[in-house]
Amino acid sequence: MPYRVERLPLTTVRQGSRTSTLARLSRRRSKLPLRTFNAFLLLARKLERAKLPVVALAEERLTNWLRNCGAHRRNLEALREALRRESLVIVVPLLKGVAAPRMDEVLRLITGLELATLLRKRGLENVVTLGWPVLSPSEEAEAGGSAIIQRSGEIEDINFGGGDTRGYIERLRQSMPGTGFSAWLMDQLTRAASEDADAFKARLLLRLFDDAGLAFLPSDAAGDGAFEHEKLETRLSHLGGMISIVGLVREGAGAPAETALQPLSFPAISATMVEGKVEQWLQKFAINAEEVLAREARPQVLAKKHLPRDLPGVFSRFKEATLGALLRAELSLNELDFTPSTEIKRALDNFDLSCDKLRQRAQAEMQREEEINQRQLAKLFHYMLPVGQPQQNVVSLLHYLDFYGPEFLKNLRAVLEADDLRHQVVYLAPTKGAAEE
Repeated sequence: MPYRVERLPLTTVRQGSRTSTLARLSRRRSKLPLRTFNAFLLLARKLERAKLPVVALAEERLTNWLRNCGAHRRNLEALREALRRESLVIVVPLLKGVAAPRMDEVLRLITGLELATLLRKRGLENVVTLGWPVLSPSEEAEAGGSAIIQRSGEIEDINFGGGDTRGYIERLRQSMPGTGFSAWLMDQLTRAASEDADAFKARLLLRLFDDAGLAFLPSDAAGDGAFEHEKLETRLSHLGGMISIVGLVREGAGAPAETALQPLSFPAISATMVEGKVEQWLQKFAINAEEVLAREARPQVLAKKHLPRDLPGVFSRFKEATLGALLRAELSLNELDFTPSTEIKRALDNFDLSCDKLRQRAQAEMQREEEINQRQLAKLFHYMLPVGQPQQNVVSLLHYLDFYGPEFLKNLRAVLEADDLRHQVVYLAPTKGAAEE
């Protein structure tokens, strides 16, 4: 089924459509101030005036690595311009040793590409975005690995650290949920496969992102293994001796620059994907995505919210009212000198027995409905906050490509705003006129 990607702003309700009140997590004002971009322009002018030395020895090694990743000529030219300091560079740190891109990495890369576009609009013509697999699980990436969500809701790790690519592709083929896009995705993965996990990721992303000003670096781009265990800032300073780095895309705003030529931090886009069945659960329980992401919604309360609060009391009042009506009917008949005591007694006994059976069945149905609600709420939280973490830090890009196909990234980039500080909720909806599941 064809899909559109649609981002809904905070507390917006669209009447008469399937979309309803999908909120963004932050209630703050959204746009980055103009002084943020002015700081980038000022740093760019300083870097251009500094006339830093060109390290020619690194160019051949790095371009050969990128060429082996299947880069197009435009990507190789972007890397050469960066290494010759003919372009300013925005560095996007990625997880090293993890082949399947995770959504937080993809969002950082989209942020870097959009930031480059914003800076070009402000007069910086030569800006290159470099993806660099430099983060380890102990750093900003929080937890290593990359996962998909099965149709049953189970999370399955699809991490690949290098080695047997055939075995990995076959494992993916068996574990990925079968969809109309699975054949296309497996073909892309097979073509991008490499025994080096970092090269695997670069190959795949180069096939998915058709941007001229995009290139990738190997994890050891800043030097030999002596710097492998250094902090990101330390390795970034070594890389700054080779290229003119104007910006670093990272989670959150980051600390201000300490030195005049230190790259500026730019906050990565933060987003959660809300798929069709998750939206249906949000609608059923009358909550919005913001309440779930902020952990303000309580499943224990929501499971009982729309159920009768005092079912035994309801039946007691119903029983009392019915018995009163039967008593009044008996008194009226007695006034007519008609005393059907046997019939009245039989009616009372039958009613009492039937009422008890109805009450027991109603209580069983209410318990069943509560259990269903609890399971659905558990799945709702599981999809939006898998293993208690932000969705983007767990779920792989492959999950969404498998369900929504090659247009997913293009449509996602069309709705996200790189200069928006708020957490953005993106609703994946069937295209207009398509049959709903």
